[in-house]
Amino acid sequence: MIKRSQDQVTLFNKTIYQAVTDTGWSVVIMPEGILIDNYHHGYVHIHPYPDEHDIKEKIKDRKQSAIFKVVYTHIHKNEGLMLKELIKELK
Repeated sequence: MIKRSQDQVTLFNKTIYQAVTDTGWSVVIMPEGILIDNYHHGYVHIHPYPDEHDIKEKIKDRKQSAIFKVVYTHIHKNEGLMLKELIKELK
């Protein structure tokens, strides 16, 4: 059985989830479904288009806490999500 822990925070109609399992971690922005994780590929990456999960872009930071802080700060500063800007901030 895979152990899982999850936290979440909501601001400006966006919910940011942090999940950790035995095999990796993720940060998800809802309702858009933007996924940032380190599963399957051995490096941290973002899936910017939920309907096209095979599309991914590498992210420079490897720590979930740092990724969460960038996402939280971005949403707070912009009062919402600006995907292209967030990707630039993460790279």
